[in-house]
Amino acid sequence: IILCADDYAQNLAISQGIIQLIANDRLSATSCLVTSPDWFEHAHWLKPYKNQISIGLHFNLTQGNPLSNMPFTAPIGVFPSLTQLLISAQLRKINYTEIYNELNCQLDAFEAAMGCLPDFMDGHQHIHCFPVIRQAFLDCYEKRLRKNNSWVRNINPAHLIQLLHSPAPLKKLILYLVGGNALQRELIQHNIPHNSSFAGVYDFKNADQYEQLFAHFFQAIGNDGLIMCHPGLESKDDSDPINTSREKEYQYFSSEKFSIIYKNMLKNLLF
Repeated sequence: IILCADDYAQNLAISQGIIQLIANDRLSATSCLVTSPDWFEHAHWLKPYKNQISIGLHFNLTQGNPLSNMPFTAPIGVFPSLTQLLISAQLRKINYTEIYNELNCQLDAFEAAMGCLPDFMDGHQHIHCFPVIRQAFLDCYEKRLRKNNSWVRNINPAHLIQLLHSPAPLKKLILYLVGGNALQRELIQHNIPHNSSFAGVYDFKNADQYEQLFAHFFQAIGNDGLIMCHPGLESKDDSDPINTSREKEYQYFSSEKFSIIYKNMLKNLLF
């Protein structure tokens, strides 16, 4: 089972929290936001753990500024909101070339800082499953990451019936319908390595119940499945709408109770 902390390098509190959890052997993967202005500094802290965990690219099109020129997607040099991007993707009003070039720029930034290609790729806020973006994502994989045997995050649950189960059934169903199912079909069709199942989606306002939520995630995952998480240290970053949730998750993953659970989890990637 892969336990992956998202949003590495988004801010100092997130990166420091993830590094501490890695150092204490509580995570098996982290996904990096290389569009962050702090990416190269934070990558330096992560490099000593390259052989301990899987380190991936968290492809971003919804937060901050692009690394390339994107006059159609980001005309004022700022990424659109998730809602704007989702609507444009569903209407197929997205510039494929801009998306493809931006992904290559983000891969370049990852490689420049880490000295290697990512072990895997996924999308910030799951944007890699959206129409048009999905095609650019898979095309870029074939050109640059196939030879590296990197894997791609599948965001579908082990069984479709789990879409209707708590926590956050509506959010999971939307992800399935906007492209999660189509992405999984493509990964299977093109023989692209991927996690077998996915969990970790919940309503962040319920982070006080994270211990119970994690038990649900753990039960819902099959072999080679992935549980997404968002830990971080205490932060005053008001631009991060889930900073309180991150602290709750960090506290749970730092606990002795989780340590006992984690020792019984499969920590090795089988890709």
